[in-house]
Amino acid sequence: MKTCFLALSLLGAGLASAQQSASTTPAPAPRPHGRPNGNFEQTFEQHLATRLGLNATQQNALHTALMESRTQRQGMDQQRQTLHTSMTAAIKAGNTGQIEALSQQLGALHQQEMAIHANTAAKVYATLTPAQQTKVGAHPEMLGGPGGAGFGPGPGPRMGRRGGAPPAQGTTPNQ
Repeated sequence: MKTCFLALSLLGAGLASAQQSASTTPAPAPRPHGRPNGNFEQTFEQHLATRLGLNATQQNALHTALMESRTQRQGMDQQRQTLHTSMTAAIKAGNTGQIEALSQQLGALHQQEMAIHANTAAKVYATLTPAQQTKVGAHPEMLGGPGGAGFGPGPGPRMGRRGGAPPAQGTTPNQ
């Protein structure tokens, strides 16, 4: 069942990717709220520094951890794309053995990405004061950088959403 779900998810992602690359739409306009398309990581760093009130030492640690993460992840996007392309071909050919092997390779790649993201978050979290850690709340994974793995309780990182960090338990969010 998991393999079927994974294969269908991968097929959908591959089709969406193929449709995007085949379309001849112009480049997207800059995103609202002053977030440039070019350097989301820098915007993320600035947002996190402001939101948590990071001092210069903490900002340097954040930047260093994110750059180390970026270096560790180099080549993974290309590897994932190649695996997705191979998965699409395996699905079309009905090659269940290859589908299993590719699923395992994609799973291993995802596992590496999650570990890198979690280790980055841990490095940043260790530099925070108790008050800053309270602001992070139940979502320390958000400290690992943009595009991080969705581990942890709840629907995922919330720091970037309107309203800031998730509300304390027993309270309702402001919306």
